[in-house]
Amino acid sequence: MQNHPDGLFDAGIMMLKGHGTEKNTTRARYYLEKAAKAGHKGAPGTLGYLELNENGNITGAVHYFNMSHNMGDTDATHNLAVIQSYYEAFDPDPYYAHKMFKIASGRGHKDATMVSAEQTMHGIHNLTGNCPEGLKYIKMLSSQSTLVTRMLREATQHFQSADYDAAALQYLVLAEAGVEVAQYNLAWLCQEFGSEMSIHIPDCIDRYFELSARNGYGPSQAWLGNKLWLKGELYESARCYAAAADQGSEEGLFGLGFFSKDGIPVGTVAVNTTLHYFGPQPKLYFN
Repeated sequence: MQNHPDGLFDAGIMMLKGHGTEKNTTRARYYLEKAAKAGHKGAPGTLGYLELNENGNITGAVHYFNMSHNMGDTDATHNLAVIQSYYEAFDPDPYYAHKMFKIASGRGHKDATMVSAEQTMHGIHNLTGNCPEGLKYIKMLSSQSTLVTRMLREATQHFQSADYDAAALQYLVLAEAGVEVAQYNLAWLCQEFGSEMSIHIPDCIDRYFELSARNGYGPSQAWLGNKLWLKGELYESARCYAAAADQGSEEGLFGLGFFSKDGIPVGTVAVNTTLHYFGPQPKLYFN
């Protein structure tokens, strides 16, 4: 254990918590400092925790958290973001905090991912919100946690049991969190079974189909293409169909087929980086 990082760290934690030995914060610090010098990435972060919670020393805590952060410790990165967000005595910097939340998220920290999603979607201070970018963090969260998957599964089970109210509430929570498939399912549920639901979700159909379409969900983009077609907004309709086709939606390709078949003049649209012209065939001239 003399110079082994893990052994020194474990000894420090045991003395800090009093596991298998008498609790001794002074000796715990000694071993944690040795572990930090030996290269244990979590040891400086634990010393930072002690500085913050035992001594109320924010500056000292930040010093240690920075050490652990630079060594790749996820919790330390998250702790720096929290301090920069909420500790007024440390002159908070929301932009630096946002950056650190995103780094911690990239390292797999679930809480940091949730904060990153919220801040990115809604914006902070002078930074405007970016819903599609925020959705990436929601998707990341679903891979870090089974919560989204479990809620989607439960909503599907409620739907299969004809408990449409319960299904809608589950989808609503996920839809407001930015999960595009839940937004689509909620809108479709309101459209097809709204008369059988006792709860009323204002503007459910248009709102959640359009949110899902903006978030890049192909079936919703095709739905929006249909809506714009019926309103006579053919130029925008064609581009919605093209966006849906980019996502692999057969309905998007089907919609574009009408523009091609009837020669509807909406100009050039891109599908999977390939440009397609929709309009009357040009005249051919011969000498």
